[in-house]
Amino acid sequence: MYTCIVIDDQPEAVELLKDHIGNTPMLSLKVATSDPIEAMAILNKEHIDIVFLDVQMPDISGIEIVENLIAKWGSHIPRIVFTTGYSDYALPGYEYGVADYLLKPVSYERFRKAADRIVLNLDTHRGQPVNDGFTFAEVDGKKIKINFDDIIYIEGARNYIIVATVKQKLITYKSMGSMQEILPLARFMRVHKSYIVAIDKIQALRGNEICLQVKEDGKYIPIGITFKEKVLKQLRII
Repeated sequence: MYTCIVIDDQPEAVELLKDHIGNTPMLSLKVATSDPIEAMAILNKEHIDIVFLDVQMPDISGIEIVENLIAKWGSHIPRIVFTTGYSDYALPGYEYGVADYLLKPVSYERFRKAADRIVLNLDTHRGQPVNDGFTFAEVDGKKIKINFDDIIYIEGARNYIIVATVKQKLITYKSMGSMQEILPLARFMRVHKSYIVAIDKIQALRGNEICLQVKEDGKYIPIGITFKEKVLKQLRII
């Protein structure tokens, strides 16, 4: 069983997703609420597997909630499924590495398709040993080995990422979220919605920027507002 939370400011949308979860044997509902603050309190202290999250809410948006979760938990955030009535939110959702995007009103057929795919992914990753040495990325039809020791930073660019290594820059069609799941948490840090950096390549901090060693020159990476506190704590500055 995988635990779920529903966050949506429309009560009818909450009730519909509650019914869908209740009809899906492998899912267990922890809470369904129209209050994002209530949901965030649970997400900040308990392990939840999947969050069904409305994008547009009056007090705090779904994207802000995802940014807060990333700032607190890094790559260990739940699988996020955005729900909204507006199809133009799909692209920013995928930039944050969300697991799926459901257009309201959500049919059970579409919901079940998303749930089955996410559960299959969770089942696949459960109990797997963490590889802290390398990964492979598809570049121009080839599987290229990337040693974690060589990575300087990773930059998100819509539906692909740029992996900057000490030798070259590689472009591969992955989301930032999926890449963050692969990287060892102790060695890499997300500092912005569009940037992950190698901690051992950090030279200095300057205001809201991180300076990375790139051959003889420095590379400056912005620190996102919602990430700054976590970055400073992880670098033992505060």
